[in-house]
Amino acid sequence: MAPGFSLLLAAAALPLAASLSFNSDASELSVVAKKTMVATVLKHTQAAPVDLMLSHQIRTLSTSRKSVAQVAVINAKVPGVDNPLGTPQDPVVAQMKRSYGTTGAVQVVDLEANETQQQELMKKVFSIRQGSTVNFAKKFFKQNLTTPSMKREMAYFTAMLQFMDLCSQAEYGVEICANMDGESFLHRQDQKGLLELASELFDGDDEVIALQPPSYCDYTQAHRRPAWAKKDKWTNSSFTKCVANATKAKLEAGPANMLFNRVRLLAALPLSVNPDDLSLEKGFDHALLAGLSRWVGPIKGMQCGHSFVIRPAGKEAKCKGKSLPLKAQALAAGKLAGSDAGRFSGEYASFNQRVVQGIEVLADRMERGLVPGPTGSVGDKCMEMCASSERIKDGHGVVSRRTSATLQLQGHTVGRV
Repeated sequence: MAPGFSLLLAAAALPLAASLSFNSDASELSVVAKKTMVATVLKHTQAAPVDLMLSHQIRTLSTSRKSVAQVAVINAKVPGVDNPLGTPQDPVVAQMKRSYGTTGAVQVVDLEANETQQQELMKKVFSIRQGSTVNFAKKFFKQNLTTPSMKREMAYFTAMLQFMDLCSQAEYGVEICANMDGESFLHRQDQKGLLELASELFDGDDEVIALQPPSYCDYTQAHRRPAWAKKDKWTNSSFTKCVANATKAKLEAGPANMLFNRVRLLAALPLSVNPDDLSLEKGFDHALLAGLSRWVGPIKGMQCGHSFVIRPAGKEAKCKGKSLPLKAQALAAGKLAGSDAGRFSGEYASFNQRVVQGIEVLADRMERGLVPGPTGSVGDKCMEMCASSERIKDGHGVVSRRTSATLQLQGHTVGRV
């Protein structure tokens, strides 16, 4: 891995796909975030441009750009399934590849296709309890993939093996590996982002290997005055402690958005599993959880009042009324945001320009905390947002038109437009 973000201070002069920048705060932090490697598995079916989402996530993860040492995009384009003539994400990925090395910004890692290297990755992450891991890996990667869903699952399985490998090879000083979901939005309040919170929790808990970020409900409930607190001394800023709670872990969410303690994860690898734990039908997430199950409290949920993560609604959200997927939500927000969608060009030419504009709107509102209360607006155990076309039409999700030549969120430059 090459050096991190040493040249990102000049990000405003670069194309938007290459200019991922950070919030910075001159004031001293009460908690110093540990150095982190941030990686995302790019599924070419995602509606949002990968660079816009990654930029939003990096701005929100921490108050200090110095805490993010490395960033990687694992390009999980599925051969034979995703459009061989090109997907909308391809030009964005190409721009990232061109900029890496000149800006030190984002490393793009293509999906591993070499069978020998795939077997090596399997050996690093998993160990078969009965039988040879090498022989199993040979058969696993040579199996006949007869459906698009099997091919997509194999691509994801391989990409997550590569994430684990990237974490193991991270540069000196990296203590946290963050596996960010490509379409998740984050909010950070004041001076405590997920990296500050996770750093504090890892220091206070010797057992936990991975932390799941707070849901929106965890975040809102943390600001409620507990019965033991004196009313005249309680304010929303009174909640300063963050708790790692095993009962709060939502294991069905898998490793998406998990923050891994690098040293403890490497100590646990390779994970001992049964042969039937490694299957495309059950998927990588099952195998990971099965391998970690022999450890004490390896995954815990974060009960925190300073930050939260939320994903777009899927079928499991069971939203009341008509559910809006991210593309439709962004399109609706983009239409109401103004008439400057045409400013996008170059690597965004294959995207619906209103969708790209809408993603900016949604990220901006999330960063500023302009979100409705959780009642009726969240689903799937508060992990997913239930977007409402009525709320969008009423003005929720709209920001003022930008007249500057440079797009800025919360006053921090994102890139050239």
